[in-house]
Amino acid sequence: MNRDKKQYWLYGRVASPDKWALENQMNYLRSFAEKHKLNIVGESWDAASGLTFDRPGLNDFLEAVRQGQADALLTKDLTRLGRDTMQTATWIAQLNASGVGVFSVTDLIFRGL
Repeated sequence: MNRDKKQYWLYGRVASPDKWALENQMNYLRSFAEKHKLNIVGESWDAASGLTFDRPGLNDFLEAVRQGQADALLTKDLTRLGRDTMQTATWIAQLNASGVGVFSVTDLIFRGL
């Protein structure tokens, strides 16, 4: 039994519309979460560039955080969040400073949890 009380939000992104790639990514996250018995409270995705963080799917996650419904983000890898390493690191640091964790499955990176 997993004693982790975090409320995880699943997030996926593809750079251009590719339904198969996006479904594969989200199914991978769902399987990981189920295997580790994570408390999943929502999910979102974007078919957009990773050069900006103003994306509908990320905004849905941030709104869930503001409403106290989510406090951790689970993504397949950090490139799904952003393509600019420094910009992505800054975004993650801002989340961590607010008590929100970020978990990247394939990068094996667990931040703020």
